[in-house]
Amino acid sequence: MSIDREIQLHQALVAVIAAASQQGLNIDYLCNQAFGGLIGNLDFRWVTSDDVPHAIAEIEKARDAVRSLWPDQFRH
Repeated sequence: MSIDREIQLHQALVAVIAAASQQGLNIDYLCNQAFGGLIGNLDFRWVTSDDVPHAIAEIEKARDAVRSLWPDQFRH
């Protein structure tokens, strides 16, 4: 995959997570549900077991990017 495409996909995932947050969704819950689906849900089996850790890492990076872009929304 080209570097440009990787950047674009990361930006797209950050945008989706940010939009979810703006709609009032808990992004930690959202991401944890995605992790669970990737790890053990047959509905998510389009992701190979070798790719699951990488997919989870990419979701975590995007979630962390959202938190760093809007830190006031994620203070506890």
